[in-house]
Amino acid sequence: MRYQSTNEENQRLSITIYNNQFGLVKEVRNLHSNEPCEEIQYLDVAKKIETDSIMINGIHVLELNYDFDLVSKAKLLDKYLDQIIYVYDKKTEEKLSIRLLSVTDGIIGERIDTKEIVINPEGELVLPSLPAGLIAKPALLWKVPKATLNQKVHVSYLTKGIKWDANYVLNLNENEFQLTGWVAIHNQSGATFENAQLKLIAGEINRVEEIDHLYEHDYTDHDQMIVYSSVESSFEEKSFADQHMYTLHRPVTIKDEQEKQINFLNVERGTYRKIYEVSRYTTKPEIKIEIDNSKENNLEIPLPKGKVKVYQADSDHLLEFIGEDQIPHTAKKQPLVLTLGKAFDIVCDSMEINRYQEENLEFIEYHYYMNNLKDETVMVRINHSIPDRGWEMVETSHDFEKVTSQSIIFNIEVGPDVDTIISFKYVIDRTVYIKNRD
Repeated sequence: MRYQSTNEENQRLSITIYNNQFGLVKEVRNLHSNEPCEEIQYLDVAKKIETDSIMINGIHVLELNYDFDLVSKAKLLDKYLDQIIYVYDKKTEEKLSIRLLSVTDGIIGERIDTKEIVINPEGELVLPSLPAGLIAKPALLWKVPKATLNQKVHVSYLTKGIKWDANYVLNLNENEFQLTGWVAIHNQSGATFENAQLKLIAGEINRVEEIDHLYEHDYTDHDQMIVYSSVESSFEEKSFADQHMYTLHRPVTIKDEQEKQINFLNVERGTYRKIYEVSRYTTKPEIKIEIDNSKENNLEIPLPKGKVKVYQADSDHLLEFIGEDQIPHTAKKQPLVLTLGKAFDIVCDSMEINRYQEENLEFIEYHYYMNNLKDETVMVRINHSIPDRGWEMVETSHDFEKVTSQSIIFNIEVGPDVDTIISFKYVIDRTVYIKNRD
């Protein structure tokens, strides 16, 4: 006897979703049959299941098969070649019996009563029954020792076709920001997960890339239904196995071919810095937003990677879009740095003014010219690279910070409608340079 198990028997369902388009499904089902069974058809699994990942506890499985020969018009007709089917005429309510001869180029059949050949007969095709081997949805078929069933089984498997991403909305005003974070779940696994416990893993999980299995079909992209769900503090975050795990406090339903958005972050009245960054190779400064990921700034939390869309209110108090950027997985206390575009009203130029040599010492003088055409003071950051080794600063017009052995930065306040020159001179000991090269 074959026993069929559906998701209606689920006692518990949970799914853990990873960034790179796969998820781990875990189910607990009650199996009950008074008659001895030697086969169990385990239904309602994902179409994109990875069969080599299946784990089963609670029953001894002798053999496991994955059935994915799903019903379609072409497969049904192909199964009924050289067999009798019926053509139903709705107007006359008559049923014509024909032997199906070919389905290659339309329907070709032989009338049972007259032996005449009919091509593409008008009416509804009626098939006696579902042919053996075809199923309406994919299923696992287990061969088990013949016995009655009255037990719980724990089944888990990996499935492709489901992923999650984070996206953020950052609203800026003059001095403060409001940051909202959303989890976007994309489900194209071929299964619906009803009232599931949801966990999300943020991090880079190593996976072995292989050619797609034969049972994985190409699915046509449909217009996805987008569902928004906003719940204050709905996720609990913790470190897990060198990654970060986010657990939703309530069950959630994720339908197949659905994109669901769940709110996971709301930060208000944080502070930020706007900086205009230039280098020796740019003339238009990049607009940077820097946010301290600290308790004092209502943060100090790990943030999963994702896009950040940034808005700012105009004088009419209506929000306008001013740029977006992608942040990587950002650890707790690690600052957020966003690049929003190029500044229109700040002009920069730079050049090497002088280079001369005294014995083994080579002196290089460099100037940056900043012109602020805005009506407000701005903070400009000069990120200057020094490709030479063994250098030492001789003189400078402004304070600087040595970031690496080949990089220095200047943070300069430039007033409105002011031209500013940042000058500095450094020396290279060519003797040391030659020795290091040798």
